[in-house]
Amino acid sequence: MDYKVCNSDELPNNSTKVVNVRGSDILVCRSNERLFAFDNCCPHRGASLSKSDIKGTKIICYMHDFEYDLNNGKLLHVPNKWKDQNPNWTKSDNLLLFPVSEKDGEIYVRL
Repeated sequence: MDYKVCNSDELPNNSTKVVNVRGSDILVCRSNERLFAFDNCCPHRGASLSKSDIKGTKIICYMHDFEYDLNNGKLLHVPNKWKDQNPNWTKSDNLLLFPVSEKDGEIYVRL
């Protein structure tokens, strides 16, 4: 089901917005004129991704610098500074993505 999360003018280019849909915090962003929507909770250790940097189609978690692809949710990079940690500590699920669309000046997320 599609849920209206905001008006288009509330999400200018290269910005983010946390929205709550049915009890889930979802981070919606517009980067390089493209829309993305994903769980606001980092799949590595649960940090709030709304505090993180988005660079093009990647998000880099502010807490441990794990880097995820916004197109497919895949973990792209674990910084070398964490390579000596226990392998269980560096494990991460993929980023949970949601379909997002824009129509008639409104942005929708599908759950």
